[in-house]
Amino acid sequence: MIGKLHTVAIAFALSMTGLTATAAETTASANTLECGVPDYPTAWLDDGLEGTVRLAVLVNADGSVKDAKVVRSSGYRELDKASRRAGASCKFAANPKAGNSVTGWTTVQYKWVAQ
Repeated sequence: MIGKLHTVAIAFALSMTGLTATAAETTASANTLECGVPDYPTAWLDDGLEGTVRLAVLVNADGSVKDAKVVRSSGYRELDKASRRAGASCKFAANPKAGNSVTGWTTVQYKWVAQ
């Protein structure tokens, strides 16, 4: 669509509540350094695809992402998949806790808006 701005906003919800961790994992103290911004193809806009995707992201002690999964869907498979790929590319500040490797969950949210 001509004259229409395409945006994907990224919100980082760094409160570690609501997500469970296994006994070997603790909650990550996540300082986001960068996250990928997914492409927003014109075809998706033409089809009216908008929504918010919330991801659970498992962050290693070195700040890399070990896993990312959708915990709240936008209702569109395409947006969910693109958000998951982008979330898996996030980089977080390293989180050494008393010299131990600490892996934990945090959330990343992608909001798909056609403006």
